[in-house]
This record gives sequence, structure tokens and C-alpha cells, in this order.
Amino acid sequence: MASRKQKKQRKRVISSFLEITNGQTEETAVKILNATNWNLDEAILRFNNNSNNIDEDEYEVEVDIEDEVRPPLPVVKDTLCYYPQYCQQKNPEVWESEDNSEVWGSEEPSDNKNNNNNLASLYRPPVDLMFNGSFEKAKDVGSDENKWLLVNLQSPKEFTSHTLNRDTWADEVVSQTIRASNFIFWQVYDNDDDDDDSECRKVCGYYKLDSLPVVLVIDPITGEKMRKWCGMVDPVSLLEDLLSFMESGPRDQLERATKTQLPPYPPVHEQMPAYPAVPEEPLQVARNLVCRIGVRLPDGRMIRRNFLLTDPVQLLWSFCFSQLEEANQTRQFRLTRPDPGAPKPLDYNSKMTFQESGLNNSVILVTLE
Repeated sequence: MASRKQKKQRKRVISSFLEITNGQTEETAVKILNATNWNLDEAILRFNNNSNNIDEDEYEVEVDIEDEVRPPLPVVKDTLCYYPQYCQQKNPEVWESEDNSEVWGSEEPSDNKNNNNNLASLYRPPVDLMFNGSFEKAKDVGSDENKWLLVNLQSPKEFTSHTLNRDTWADEVVSQTIRASNFIFWQVYDNDDDDDDSECRKVCGYYKLDSLPVVLVIDPITGEKMRKWCGMVDPVSLLEDLLSFMESGPRDQLERATKTQLPPYPPVHEQMPAYPAVPEEPLQVARNLVCRIGVRLPDGRMIRRNFLLTDPVQLLWSFCFSQLEEANQTRQFRLTRPDPGAPKPLDYNSKMTFQESGLNNSVILVTLE
């Protein structure tokens, strides 16, 4: 015979079951819950798997609910999210009790009290795989460790984001591959309250992304987008597409590219050209008016600089010249954009603006003659 406290707790479980299953009778709820030892998550899963063929005779009723169970609450639509730091959780989910042990009562085994197999746990972000830091920090670490940056941008409003957590990132082979191979995994959510300076929206702006979720492979050295998947991507397809990135890191690929036969460069002037003066960096300007470029100098330093989109590309030569060591300022140099397949040299005489050049969010290599 259940105690009065257990009866009260079971009433709450029945009410939650009726709210989720929508339209089932109290008798069906009691039978299924009793057959699953009053485990709400297991009862819902069993109901979903057999909703079209429920044999009520297979469930024996061994409980007595004295008082009438209240009718189910109205259906409420909300955002499924486990971690409040990713999105604000305004209402707790009906399947995630603050204390699951209350459902069982103190007489139940301790294993049930520590049962974490609730529905919300299925959609948890893969915190054990995730890099903890900003996008720029992840790029720096990837560059230092010669690893590709595997990026997952998510929206808590899109259920596909949660199925990625449940089916793809939780897959054992995928998680082992990320840990053991040349990858740093970085995941972030886009919240409605975020401004344009949030990490997620910064990356969306860099790579002109207009829908979420999306998975990217980024070269942390050049910042180039190497691969893109939109929406749900199943584990098998993802692993097949990542095979080419497992063989070598981004630094190895860059070294191979620089050793290949380069296309003809523009002619080199016999005398050093008179580079225009470098204006002040536009730091207090709207982001959509600025071209952001990274420069890899011959001594290995990486420097980032903003230019106005309307500025002439020749200012890039002026800036690079100002950053060279004094001993190298008498030597001519070339600027190269390390695109996949064949690096592209830049032409000082092109007369283009930064907007026309398409160099935004690129990395430029400086090579001494």
C-alpha cells in the first residue's frame, strides 16, 4: 500500500503524463506508469513506441489513487534547452523535475534517485567535447596545435539544433574522432536577446550565414571556411566528409600549398614604390563598413588590422611595409592570399578598393624577395 506522500507524488506524475500524451485517459496513464515503476520518461517512451497498438491488458494495476486527478494543464510551447548560459529557460520542462527522487519516495532504491535518463539529458550540448573560449581564442589554439576548427552554430528555436546534440555529437564514434583527430570543437547558441556583437552573430557575419544550425570546418591559420553543412547532418555522413581533414592539419596543408608551383607574379619593380601613408585604424566605425584582415609576417607574427571598405588595397602594402623589421625594409616583398589549390598573389597596381577585392576576413602572407 502506497503511503499518502507517495500517492500525492504519483498524482503529479499522472498529471504530467496526461499533459504530454494529450488526450489519453487516466486509466491508461496509471497502467503504463505502474508497468514502468512510475518512471515518467520510460512511460512516455513506451507510449510513443506503442501509441498505435496499446494493449491495456498487459499492464497490471497495483496502485490505488483515492482522489480524482486534476485535468491536464493547457499545452504550452517553449524552448527546449538544458543549459541556461546558452539560452534563458523561462519555464522548467515537465519531464525534468528538480528532484527526481520525489517521484519515487524514500523507500525506492538509490539508483532511481540518481537516474539522469530524462528527456532533457538527450539534448544536452556536448560540453565534454567543447572548447571553452571565444572564436578567436579557438582559432589561436587551433593554429598553435595544428588542428582544424570544427564549428557548430545553433539556434535554440530550431529543433534540428537539439537533434544534432542528441544524434550526432553524442555518437560515440563522432566524439572519439573529435577527441583523437585534428579537430577543436567549438559550439555556441544564438539567443534572441543577443546583440550583433555576440560570438554567434560575429561568426555568422564573417561567413555570411543566414540560417542555423550550421556546421563548419575552419582553417584557423587563414580563417578560411573549408567545409559547410546546413541543418541536420547524420554521424556517418559527417565522418565521411571529415576523412580528408584527419590526414593532416592546416599547417601541413599550407606548407604543401606554398611548395607547389605558384602562378606567375606581377612584375617586381626595380625600385621600391612610394607607398601611401597609412591612415588611423577605423575602430569606432560600424562593422559593415570595415574590412578585417590578418597578416602573417615573414618572422611568423600574425597581426590583424581593420581598413575601411572604401580604402584602396594599396594601403595593405603600406601597412605591411610599416610592420617589417628595419633590416627588411630595403627588400621587396609580395603579398599572397593562400587559397586552397593555388595561392593567389595580390597586385599592387590593381587600383581596387577593399570592398572590390573581396579580402574581408582573409589572411595575407608576406613573402620577402
